[in-house]
Amino acid sequence: MVSEVTAAGDAAVKAVLGEERFATVQNSKLLVVGAGGIGCELLKNLVLTGFRNIEVVDLDTIDVSNLNRQFLFRRIHVDRPKSVVAAEAVRQFRPEAEIISHHGNVKDAEFGLEFIAKFDVVVNALDNLEARRHVNRLCLAAEKPLLEAGSTGHLGQVTVIRKGDTECFECQAKPSQKVYPYCTIRSTPEKPVHCLTWAKNLFDLCFGPEDESNLLADLAADMRKFQAQESVDGEDAGKRIFAHLFEEDIRKQAELEDLWSDQRPPPGPLSYEEALKKNECPTDADKDKLETQKVPSVAGDAKGFVASVAKMYGERRDLIGQSSFSKDDPIAMDFVHCAANLRMQNYRIPRLSRWDAQSIAGSIIPAVASTNAIVAGLEVVQLLHVLQSLGKPMKESRARTVWVRFPEPSRKKILQPSSLHSPNPDCFVCGSRTARVALRSLEDCKIAALAKGCIQGRLGAHKPALYANGSCIFDPEYPEPGPEAEEEGLHPDWSLAQWGLSSGSLLQVEDEGQGWSINLAIREEPDLDEQLFPGGFKVEAGAGAGEEAAKDLAEKKRKAEADAQEASAAKKAALDANTVALDD
Repeated sequence: MVSEVTAAGDAAVKAVLGEERFATVQNSKLLVVGAGGIGCELLKNLVLTGFRNIEVVDLDTIDVSNLNRQFLFRRIHVDRPKSVVAAEAVRQFRPEAEIISHHGNVKDAEFGLEFIAKFDVVVNALDNLEARRHVNRLCLAAEKPLLEAGSTGHLGQVTVIRKGDTECFECQAKPSQKVYPYCTIRSTPEKPVHCLTWAKNLFDLCFGPEDESNLLADLAADMRKFQAQESVDGEDAGKRIFAHLFEEDIRKQAELEDLWSDQRPPPGPLSYEEALKKNECPTDADKDKLETQKVPSVAGDAKGFVASVAKMYGERRDLIGQSSFSKDDPIAMDFVHCAANLRMQNYRIPRLSRWDAQSIAGSIIPAVASTNAIVAGLEVVQLLHVLQSLGKPMKESRARTVWVRFPEPSRKKILQPSSLHSPNPDCFVCGSRTARVALRSLEDCKIAALAKGCIQGRLGAHKPALYANGSCIFDPEYPEPGPEAEEEGLHPDWSLAQWGLSSGSLLQVEDEGQGWSINLAIREEPDLDEQLFPGGFKVEAGAGAGEEAAKDLAEKKRKAEADAQEASAAKKAALDANTVALDD
C-alpha cells in the first residue's frame, strides 16, 4: 500500500517528469552494480524518483570506515552485506518497491548474460577497473544500455554506453597499474610501495597457487615447503620464514657489492630475536591517533608477521594453495603490512602504519561524500534520457558525458558536459576485436602464463579459452597440468612454441562468461626490456590498450571539447550583441 508521503512525492515527481516519462520510470527494470559510496546515493535517488523494480549486486560487507560517507549504513550494520542493508534502507523510502539484493561478485557465473538480459538498463556504481570491464562486456553482449560512473576524490564522471552508438568503457585505454622493475622489487627497494609490492607477491607465493610469473618465484621452494606437510606448527613456520626472508636472504643481498655504494649502503639482516628487542615506545604525536594510524614497533611487526602465518596454517589450512591477496582480508593485510615493514627495516626505509599500508597496497584514494552525491544524481538524470531513447538512435537522445571537476578560480563550474563519442574502431572489445601482444620468447612463455598474466591480467578476460587453428589449446577449467587435462588433450605447462605457434600466429580468445571474443596476434620480440616488462609480454598500441594511442585519443577529445566550448561562447557573445542592439 502506498503511503501518503510516497503518494505526495510521486505527485511532485510526476509534475516534473510528466505522465508518460513517469510511467516509463515505474515500469523500468534496473540492475545496480555496487552498493558503496556512489551506490548508496544512487539507490536512494532511484526510489525517490519513482523506480520500483531494482536489483542490486555487491560483494562487500560493511566496515566501520564506510560509515562516514555511505549514509545508508549504521554501526549496527558492520559486517553485514552492503547490498542487503542498502536494499532494506531504501525500501523504507518506498515500501511498495521491489528491491532484490544479491550478496556476491558480479563476475560470478550466476550474473552472466541471461541475468543481464532481464533488465532494461544497467547502472554501475563500482570502484574497480576489473569489474567495470566485465560489466561493460556483458552489457555489450546482451545489448543493454550501461550507465557508467566513478569518482576520485573531488573528481567524477558519468557517461552512457550503448552498443554501436557510443564508446564502450574500453574504447580508451585506462591507466594501468604501475609496474616496477624486477630488480627494484627483488633486491633494491627505495620506497614503501616497493616493499608492499614485494609483500603482496610474497603472500601469493606462500599461500596461493603456483605461478612462475610471480616476481619472487626464485623463493618458491623455500616458501612453499610447508604446504605439502599434513601437520604444520604455524608459529614455527612463521619464525622459519622470517629467518629466511629478513635475515638469510638479506645477508645474501648485502654481499652483492656491485649494488651498493656510499650513498646507498647494503641492507641490514634482522633476526627474529633482534626484532623482539626493538620495542619502541609510542611518541606524543601518536596519542590522538587510532591504533591503525600508528606505526607499530619493529617487535610488533615481527610478532604480527608470525601470528599471521600461524593463522593461515591454523584457521585457513584448507585455503592454502588457493588464496590471493585482498586488502579487505584482515589476515592477508596483516601479513603484507608486517612483511613490508620488516623489509623497510632491512633497507632503512621509514615504516608505515597499517592505515597507510592498506591505502597503498589497495590503491585507495580517499572518497569525498559530496562528489559521490553529485555523481549519483547525474546518473539518474542520464538514466532518464536513456530510457526516453530506448528503441531510437542515440544521436536523438539528450544523454551526455558529464565530468565533475574541482572548481577553479578562472572557471567556477563544477560540471562540464560533453557529447557522447562514437565507438573507437580500433577498440579490441567493441571495434576491431583484435589485440596485439609482443612476447620476449615463445619458447619460455607457457600457455597458462599467457592466459593469466596477459589475457586475464592485462586484457581483462574472466575465464578465457584459447584456440589455435580451430583447436582448443587452453581451457580455464584445466588451468593446471594433470591427468584430467591430458585426457582433454590440454597441457597448460606447454610453451607457445610447443603448441606450434610462431611469431605472427593468430590465437582466438573466447570468454563465454562475458560473451566476448577477440583475435590475439602474437609477435616475438627477444629484446623486450626485462625491467619494464617483467612478465615477458607487452600489449601493443593498436590493440586499444597502448598508452600513446590513449594519449592521442584523449588529446583529440580535449580539442573537440575546447572547440565546442569556444563555438558556444561565440554564439552566446553574438546573442548578447544582438540583445544590446535591440535594447539600444
